[in-house]
Amino acid sequence: MYNDKLSNIFDIVHQGEYRNQSVDRLGYPWGFNAKNKPNSKKKKIFYAIGDSWLDSKYFNRVFLNDYPDYFFINRSLIAASNTIILNLLKEDIEMLKLLKIDIVFLVAFSEVGRSVVDFNACNPKNYSSTHDYLGAILKEQYEIAKTIVGEYPNYITTAFISNNFNNNQSILDFCSKNKLQKPQDVFTVYSNGIFKYLKDRNKIFKFDFVNDLDKSLELKKFMEFNNDIDNTLHPDCYKVYEDFLEHVFSNLNVK
Repeated sequence: MYNDKLSNIFDIVHQGEYRNQSVDRLGYPWGFNAKNKPNSKKKKIFYAIGDSWLDSKYFNRVFLNDYPDYFFINRSLIAASNTIILNLLKEDIEMLKLLKIDIVFLVAFSEVGRSVVDFNACNPKNYSSTHDYLGAILKEQYEIAKTIVGEYPNYITTAFISNNFNNNQSILDFCSKNKLQKPQDVFTVYSNGIFKYLKDRNKIFKFDFVNDLDKSLELKKFMEFNNDIDNTLHPDCYKVYEDFLEHVFSNLNVK
């Protein structure tokens, strides 16, 4: 691979006319000028799972470039719900335990409500707002993940929504700062029909949808005005994931 950080090779060029194209200073794409490195005998696993913020070429390439001593497993899926993330984690852990080797787990939850199964975690009648309700569900989902991977070094956080269950920084926290203030306690972005689903069942979900929607739109606007996030609301540079992974390895939860 490369002997330097990918952000030093590619991100600087991206600030000019080649924005969004993986080319180096000479105009060559990622991988073209990569060098062969001695094969390392991998004796440990890094397992990552999340949604499209981890199912990312930037994340994958950074990990392969900067952490060659790990066997890298990325089970992240575009549009994955937290229910899917937890189900995969439950299935995979049973096989991984059989290997009896060191494993580090990274879990980055997506927004709550991408699956109707998410809503089974808490009774909506106990909450007066969408975000209070979704936040309570997220805490339950965190407890499940913590139980699954708790005996291994782990880092559990969120991709872009608020993290209300521990002090770990999200991936979004490593995107460049902008003039807008990041809204707090927002657990879904207005983009995937969650609000429509809840509003169509307002006899069950008796929430203040106007204010709740405004909070989600604030988070969406915060992301749209971030220089490290593209128009699909995803990080589009290597630096974000370099900084994030350095933080992860420095702040692993170890039993």
